[in-house]
Amino acid sequence: MKIKIQEWDVYSLGDHAIVFSLEAKVDTNIVQCITALATFIKDKNINGIIDIIPSYHTLTVVYNIVQFLNPNTNAREQLTLFSNNLLIDFLNQHKTKTKHQNSIIKVPVCYDIYFGLDIENLSVAKNISVEEVIKIHTSTIYEVYSIGFLPGFTYMGIVDEKIQMARHEKPRMNVLAGSVGIAGLQTGIYPTNSPGGWQIIGRTPWNIFNREETILTKFKVGDLVQFYSIDKNEFDKMNEHK
Repeated sequence: MKIKIQEWDVYSLGDHAIVFSLEAKVDTNIVQCITALATFIKDKNINGIIDIIPSYHTLTVVYNIVQFLNPNTNAREQLTLFSNNLLIDFLNQHKTKTKHQNSIIKVPVCYDIYFGLDIENLSVAKNISVEEVIKIHTSTIYEVYSIGFLPGFTYMGIVDEKIQMARHEKPRMNVLAGSVGIAGLQTGIYPTNSPGGWQIIGRTPWNIFNREETILTKFKVGDLVQFYSIDKNEFDKMNEHK
C-alpha cells in the first residue's frame, strides 16, 4: 500500500505497520507536524494500534494484525481507507504549521574539560574560546527530533553553525552516560555508557534513561530543551542526590 495525500506519503512497512512521511529533512515545522499527528492518533485510541513511533520526518504506526484488520476484507483496501480517512480528518482539524506550546526542559551540564573531552579541540577548530562554545551551546533552545540508536538517546537540533562539528572518524569505545555531544547540526545526550563518535563537550548529572521507571526516558520527540552551565562542584552535588 502506497498513497499520497497532500504533502504526506503513506506506505506499508511489512505486514504490521504504516508509515506517514513528510519531506526527508531536519525541520522544526516537520517535526511539529509529526508530533501533532502522533498525538491525534493516540487521542483516538484506535483498537489494534500497539505503538506509535515518531522520528524526524516519519510517524510509524504499528498494529496488531488480528485486532486491526478484518480478515474478510482486502487488507490493502482497508489500510488505504484507514490512512486516507485518518489524514483527511487530521488535516481538517489541525493547522499543521501551528507551533506547539511545550514548556522548555532546562538541563544542567558541566562543561569542565574533565567531562568535555572534545571542547578544547572544538574551540581551536572553530577559532573561538571555550567560554564562547558554552555560551553558544546554552543560548539555543533545541527541539528533540528523534530518539534512537540507544534507548533514550536524544537527537536535538539545530546547533549553531559556529560550533557545528562532524563526528569523530573513529568512535570512542566508551562514552559515559550523561555525556553531551555535538555531531554536525545535532546535539544529544548519551543515556548509557556506550561506544560513540560525537564530539563530547560536557556531561549532565541527570539520569536520562532508567529502565526501572514507568516512563523510561526524560524526553520525547517534540520536547524543547535548553542546556545551562554548572560547575564541577554543582555536578558532584546533583550526582550524589540523583
